[in-house]
Amino acid sequence: MPVAPGSSSSGPSTKLPPYLDSEPVGDAPAWRTTSAGVELAGDGSAFAARFDPAAVRFALHAGSQVPGGSGWQGGNAASASGLVAGWNGGFLMANDASWGGFYLGGRTAYGSLRTGTASEVFYKDGSMDVLAWPGGLPSSDVLGVRQNLALMINDGKLAADLDNGTSADERTWGFTNNSADVHGNRSGIGVTADGRVLYAAVHGASPLQLAQYLQRAGAVRAMQLDINFSRPIFGTYATGRWTQPASWLGPAERFTSGNERDFVVVYAR
Repeated sequence: MPVAPGSSSSGPSTKLPPYLDSEPVGDAPAWRTTSAGVELAGDGSAFAARFDPAAVRFALHAGSQVPGGSGWQGGNAASASGLVAGWNGGFLMANDASWGGFYLGGRTAYGSLRTGTASEVFYKDGSMDVLAWPGGLPSSDVLGVRQNLALMINDGKLAADLDNGTSADERTWGFTNNSADVHGNRSGIGVTADGRVLYAAVHGASPLQLAQYLQRAGAVRAMQLDINFSRPIFGTYATGRWTQPASWLGPAERFTSGNERDFVVVYAR
C-alpha cells in the first residue's frame, strides 16, 4: 500500500536493491532571468530556481494544520505585495517523521530543534541558509527554522547514503507512493558557494537523482523537501497571478489564499 510522506505508519519490510544505476536527470541548468534576483532553468521534468539574497528576502509561514494553532507570525496566507515566488515545506513533523521540528518568531512546534537535522534557517534580515542544525536554541538573529531529514549535499559532496534508502524506508529519504519503486516527484532546497538560494524539483526521481540535479545547479549544501504526487509546490508570482513550471506541482495559489502546511515565500527587497 502506498504510504504518504511523513506518515508514521510502518511500510513494507522488503528492501529494494540499491539504486546506484539511477541515471542523472535534466540538462545542465541554462539560467534565464524572470525578475530581479530570480532565475529559472530546466523544463517540466526537472527545473531549478535561483535567488539572489541581495535582491530578494525570504519568509517562513506556518500552515493552519502543520504546525497548526493560531497566532503564528505572518499567518497561513502570504501578502501579495512584492511577492515573487514560493515553495512548500518538507515532511509532516508529527511522530518525528521529519526528524525535527519548526521554529518561528520565538515559538516552537513538535519539540526542540534537533541537532544535526537538515534545516532551512531564516534570519531577521530576510536572508536564509541551509545547514545541519548545530544544536541549542536559535541565536537572536534567527527568525525561523524548518527541519527535514538529513543534508543531501554538504561541502559540495553528495551524502554517502543516497543509494541506501528505499521506498520502504522512510528513515532515509521517505516512502514513495509506489512501494515497489524508489522514484517519485521530489523537491529540495540548497545554497551555492556565493550564498544564492536554489530550489529544485524533479519528476519521477530517486533521492540520488534529486541530489545530483541540485549539485549540478551549484548547491554546496542542500536538503530534500516534500515528495510524491503533487506534494511539491513551487511557483513564481507577477502581475497578480501565479505561474508554475510543471503541471505535476501542487497549486501555488494556496500560499496567498491560505495553506494548511508550512511554506516559504520570496519577496523583492
